[in-house]
Amino acid sequence: MTLQFGWWDHFEQRSDVPLWQQYDERIELIRHAEELGFYGYHIAEHHFTTLDMAPSPIVFLAAVARRTSKIRLGTMVLCLPLYHPTRLIQEFCMIDQLSHGRFMPGVGRGVRDPEHELFGSELATMRDVYEEVLAILQQGLSTGRISHRGKRFQYDDEPVHFKMVQKPYPRFWYAGNLQRAAEQGMNGLGRATRDMIEDYWRIWEAGRARNDPRFLGDEPLVGSTRHVVIAESDAEAVSLARRAFVAYADHFHCTDPRLGPHASPAALPMPGGTNFETMREAGQVLAGSVATMRDALRRYLASVGPKHNYLCGAFQWGDLTTEEARRSLDLFAKEVRPALS
Repeated sequence: MTLQFGWWDHFEQRSDVPLWQQYDERIELIRHAEELGFYGYHIAEHHFTTLDMAPSPIVFLAAVARRTSKIRLGTMVLCLPLYHPTRLIQEFCMIDQLSHGRFMPGVGRGVRDPEHELFGSELATMRDVYEEVLAILQQGLSTGRISHRGKRFQYDDEPVHFKMVQKPYPRFWYAGNLQRAAEQGMNGLGRATRDMIEDYWRIWEAGRARNDPRFLGDEPLVGSTRHVVIAESDAEAVSLARRAFVAYADHFHCTDPRLGPHASPAALPMPGGTNFETMREAGQVLAGSVATMRDALRRYLASVGPKHNYLCGAFQWGDLTTEEARRSLDLFAKEVRPALS
């Protein structure tokens, strides 16, 4: 299997530049990642939080699509319970056409309860809503028509009048739970161990053996994410990452204070813990020189095995500047990645 490399992004708020400049700089940095040969760029969706300054991922990706030509552009993930399927089908087709077939749809239920409450959603029904919206979305994209009688949506053989460049649509992505990704016939991205990767492929091979159409076609991508800072020395990289982590933790736990008890960090524990050193020890934050990064990623890839075929870095996070992120991208692409492929 060929190991691919991507960029996964929480588009965090920075206080040192105006937001319009932040948009401009991020788009140019994604264009630079394309020049460096990155396979894909994935952006998260969050609302009313400094964790995400692109709360409408498809709008942002449409802007990126017009400045790039090769890098694949994905949502990781769109919170399906917040969307009406009619609009979402049309927007999927639009962004795939605008990007000339480079859209990677990532979907999920969303993990932040306050965001659902802001949209008036009932938390107890989120899984059911997710599954209904997903079924309508996939039916409309694959057949061009929708017939559906569900708890929330009804369609009577309605024509879509839109098509994607990728026929009938590209394989979806799912974040966080690799087993759940495999069960749905989706690419998977999240925290990974060798056992998780092996379980993913067992489910996948079983689906292909029974000729389930979700499991046919090209091999899926399944992998993991890491927050990355690369500098000339270990000391410099760790210093930058420690500084950035303070801002990242604040953004990660930022929630509208009107939502009362949900505003506490306990409402959404940070994977691996909230302590910088804990995150480093868990391998979720990688900070070091080129040599240190090569060694750390070689060890990690050996531990998860060759069926882990997609590795995503978060390259601009916390309060890292565009220049600092660009240096990490350059050093990763030119000096670290060749040793991993």
